[in-house]
Amino acid sequence: MARILILGGGFAAVAAAEMLSDAASDHHEITLVSNSHDFTFFPALVPLVFGNFKPDEVHFDMRPKLVDRHIRFVEGEVIGIEPDLRRVRINGDDIEGFLHFDYLLIAMGRGLGTDKTPGFVKYAHHLLGVGPALKFKKAIGDFGSGSIVVGLCPDAFLPVPVCETAFALAAKFEREITAKEVSVTVVFPSTLETAFAGSTLFRDLEGEFERLGVKLVSDFPIDRIGERSIFSKLDSRIDYDLLMLIPPFRGQKSLEQIIPFADEFGFADVNDLMQVKGFDRIYAAGDIVALPGPRFGYMATRQAKVAATNILAQLQNKEPTAEYSHKIAWAINEKYTDPIYFHYGFWDETLDDFDEKVFFGMAKRIRDHYGHVKAQKEKTEIAAAAGRKK
Repeated sequence: MARILILGGGFAAVAAAEMLSDAASDHHEITLVSNSHDFTFFPALVPLVFGNFKPDEVHFDMRPKLVDRHIRFVEGEVIGIEPDLRRVRINGDDIEGFLHFDYLLIAMGRGLGTDKTPGFVKYAHHLLGVGPALKFKKAIGDFGSGSIVVGLCPDAFLPVPVCETAFALAAKFEREITAKEVSVTVVFPSTLETAFAGSTLFRDLEGEFERLGVKLVSDFPIDRIGERSIFSKLDSRIDYDLLMLIPPFRGQKSLEQIIPFADEFGFADVNDLMQVKGFDRIYAAGDIVALPGPRFGYMATRQAKVAATNILAQLQNKEPTAEYSHKIAWAINEKYTDPIYFHYGFWDETLDDFDEKVFFGMAKRIRDHYGHVKAQKEKTEIAAAAGRKK
């Protein structure tokens, strides 16, 4: 019997847990460690702020589903990883000590580097949790007039919620923007193309911002935040009355002390098999991985599928051969995009391999909620084709 240990509670960890439990739970021990038993579907947080979602529709308690799948759940913080001894030190209510493993998947996600931007905690809203999203929702509801600024801090890798928020604000305050009672400004540390690693080329975001009356400010690396202003590293200033920013990201402290586990920023360095370089039984997936470009949940899921496939191969004494192809250009597909929300990755076939009644049932329901976007586009294309035939 092999001991399979999964660290994390996000997309990569949950996807791998489901795949491994399908194939290995009867013969091997699977344990998932997370500092929270709560799973949040992050792509739905902007719709939670501006749409008709309720909080309990975008997150759920993982524990009952893990028990049903014969997966042990340990709630605790990862203090350290000792690869040569094949053990992980955990501190939590369930266990305080070491968990040993034969195969390890590190999927703890990224940490938040809010301390990198002085004033962030005190003055800025963000969208990296249900609580912060609801707080921002209330602030928007209380907002009357003035300037709203949304943006991406340096070393943050989530441009999509910034753009979605800007589009949603433009729709909500359309009349006030026309009357110049409200202004919306979107800020990026470099260019849009850099933020998306080229994946926005199909869509003229700059033109859309201009059409909606949203001011785009590029090459503004936020350095610090004051009570009513944000400042760039060149000391230029943008004033605001309401502020939402995606904060800087950082790796995990437990990786920063392990070489060659992590790069200088604490992210795991992996090969195409999703193995941590130098360790054939240790894998990593999701936001903790040191890969270039923006980070998307569906990428984490695909990385986890590669890692799980290779672990299952090794359990059968076979060579791991599944490889992950890190493609950015198709990260956002026009077919799954409406005027506000970017329907990408999770809105396509990514989830079709997973059990609708288990981990990703909620994600599928959310996808189905927006199914009219795809359906309406297809109906339009069919009607256009029929017209051409006539």
